[in-house]
Amino acid sequence: MLISTTAWRALTEAGVVLIPRDADRIELTYGTSRATLTVIASPTPLRPRDIAALVSRHAEPCLVIVPAATPGVREAVEAAGWSWLAEDGQRITGVLRIGRQRIGLQPPAAAAGRSAKPGRVPWGTFTLVRRMIQRPYATQQELAVLVGVSQPRVSQALRSLAEEEIVRRTPSGWTIRDIDAAIRWWLATYPGPGGISTYWYSLPPPVEQARAVVERVGTADRHGVAVSGDVAADIIAPWRAPNRAILYARTGVDLAGAGFVPAGEEEATLEFTVPKDPGLWPPSVEEVTVDLPLADPLQILWDVQRSPGPDSEEAAQRVWDALRRRHRDRGYAA
Repeated sequence: MLISTTAWRALTEAGVVLIPRDADRIELTYGTSRATLTVIASPTPLRPRDIAALVSRHAEPCLVIVPAATPGVREAVEAAGWSWLAEDGQRITGVLRIGRQRIGLQPPAAAAGRSAKPGRVPWGTFTLVRRMIQRPYATQQELAVLVGVSQPRVSQALRSLAEEEIVRRTPSGWTIRDIDAAIRWWLATYPGPGGISTYWYSLPPPVEQARAVVERVGTADRHGVAVSGDVAADIIAPWRAPNRAILYARTGVDLAGAGFVPAGEEEATLEFTVPKDPGLWPPSVEEVTVDLPLADPLQILWDVQRSPGPDSEEAAQRVWDALRRRHRDRGYAA
């Protein structure tokens, strides 16, 4: 998540409206001023020369998010006309440039440390496992189409997964070696969907909230929004009444006009994310048999596992069982 719940709440309390535009860009509105910024998040503090390097690579205004910022870093960011936020785990400080407005969030705190860039997430490998669970005994060419990457990239990922004994090659094509082991591997290594998340509260049941967001995003493009978490789990493996709606969208929308109010993560009834992970969207060839567009089943399982409620583990097991049955049924039909 590029913007944490703490930062989201701090911006909201400062009167700033945040709308994700894609997995890396947000639109900030303050009064009549508006700005669209690219979010650059670093897990460790940066140095002034790091900021200079970023400015040379990005022509558009950016929002830099770091755990702490030295005076030199703050000066370098503001000299470029950019915005910055520092989050030390307890409070948010920073300066936002929204049009001609300059909004300060508490006095900044000094910090020092080495810069570091997070490693690149192998979205293609995670997507490959998703598709192989849904499509047993597929050729490399078929998998390349399903994953949306080149055949050499699929071949490279298959070799790596085969070394970990996740997949195997058969005369009928590549397939998952053991469905339960593959799911465990995926859940243990998946870093989350990335992107930008916002949290909202509304009174209707989560299913109705999900429908409202789907309509808000646009029913003309069913592939532009995906329902996950409890609501999706209740469709594919009914067990309990949904506690929270989780939705993914390719572009962000302002949900305040649909009866929602911003909320913190704990009290939120709806989580809305514009993700980085391209694999959570089911392939276009996947048959749609329900009235709500659903996320990839592994994504639904991952979201159910982290959903609130004392029986989330039982609900997740139901989704897991449904995934196993679907994989085996499709394998027998191959």
